[in-house]
Amino acid sequence: MIKKENRLKKNKHFNIIYKHGDSVKSKYITLVFIKAKIKPFKVGFSVNNKIGKSVVRSKVKRRMRASFNQIYTLIDRRFNYIFVAREGIENLEQIDIKNEMLLVIKKAGLINEGF
Repeated sequence: MIKKENRLKKNKHFNIIYKHGDSVKSKYITLVFIKAKIKPFKVGFSVNNKIGKSVVRSKVKRRMRASFNQIYTLIDRRFNYIFVAREGIENLEQIDIKNEMLLVIKKAGLINEGF
């Protein structure tokens, strides 16, 4: 489970990262990231209403959070992250979502130094 201090919650924080951050895309996930100014890194998940109705969006978000919990030890904690779901992700299994998340993190070069 993601600690409370590491959750990105406020709309203004999402907007700052979207506006000033860099992005990397894969087929199903876009990663937007920016260098963190304060210590505990933050992570947020965004699912557009093009993905489906609220039940489907919540399911996708839960799977993304669970996948992130499995890989968060691998990421560089000097950045804040937003994982944005793209169309088609609702048809993926959790392991596939985890692999897509790893793919965008590797593309961005944000794997922790020890790995």
